[in-house]
Amino acid sequence: MNRYSFFIRPSFLILILGISLLQYRCSKKMDTALLINKSIAAHGGKEKWGNVSTITYIKKTILYQPNGEIEQENRQKISHYFQPNSTQIEWERSDVQYKSIVQNGEIHLFENGIEVYDSLQLSQVRQSSNGALYVFWQPYKLLDIGTKLEYEGQTNLLDSLPVHVLKVTYPEGNQNDIWHYFFDAKTFKLSATQVNHEGRISLIINEVVETKTGMYLNKIRKSYFLDSLEKINYLRAAYDYEIQTLIYR
Repeated sequence: MNRYSFFIRPSFLILILGISLLQYRCSKKMDTALLINKSIAAHGGKEKWGNVSTITYIKKTILYQPNGEIEQENRQKISHYFQPNSTQIEWERSDVQYKSIVQNGEIHLFENGIEVYDSLQLSQVRQSSNGALYVFWQPYKLLDIGTKLEYEGQTNLLDSLPVHVLKVTYPEGNQNDIWHYFFDAKTFKLSATQVNHEGRISLIINEVVETKTGMYLNKIRKSYFLDSLEKINYLRAAYDYEIQTLIYR
C-alpha cells in the first residue's frame, strides 16, 4: 500500500462534485421534459396538436366583485390559425362591433368595419390575442422557445388533489410574471395554473374539459384571487369555452 492510498486529491474531489452536479441538473431537466411529454400525451399527443390548422371557439367571461356581484360579462369569438400563425377575435361592446387580427407581428383593429390606428388600443389587442392563445393552447405552449421550466415536485392542490408542480417563467418576455402549472399526479392532465402578476396571485382551476377533440381543451375554468398566505380570497372570474370549428391539415 503506498502513501496515497487514503488521500483524495483536491482536483479529483472537484471532478467528482462536478459530475454529481451535472447529473443532478440533467435529472432535473429530465424530470421536466418527462412531465411535459406525459402531459401532452395525456392531452392527445404531439402529432394531434401539431396537425391542427384552425380552431374557433366562443369564450364567455364573467367578472365578479369581492362581494360576489357580477361586475362585467363578455362574449368573444376567437379563431387561431396555424402556419401561418394568426389570431382573430370578434366581440361587441355598447352596440359596437369589434374585430382584431394579429398575424406576423402586424396588428389590425376594426370598429364597425372601420380600421382603428390608436397605439394604446393596438397594444391591448396584441396582449389579448397572445393571452388567448397562451391560455387555451396548453400544455402544448410549454414547448415554446424561451420558456424556462423548473420541476418543483409534488403537492396537494387545495389540500386535496395530488399534483406535480412546474414553475414557468419567461426571461425574455414577461419577466415579472411567475407561473406555476399543476398536473394531476395520476393522469398528468393539466389541473390548474397559478400566476403571480405584479404581486397579485391568481389561481385558475380547470373544472371541466371538453372531450370532442381528444385534446381535453378548456371548457369551464374559474379564477380566484389569493391572499398573502396563498389561500383563496374570492372568485374573480369564470370562463366558459365552446368549440365551434376544428380543422386539421
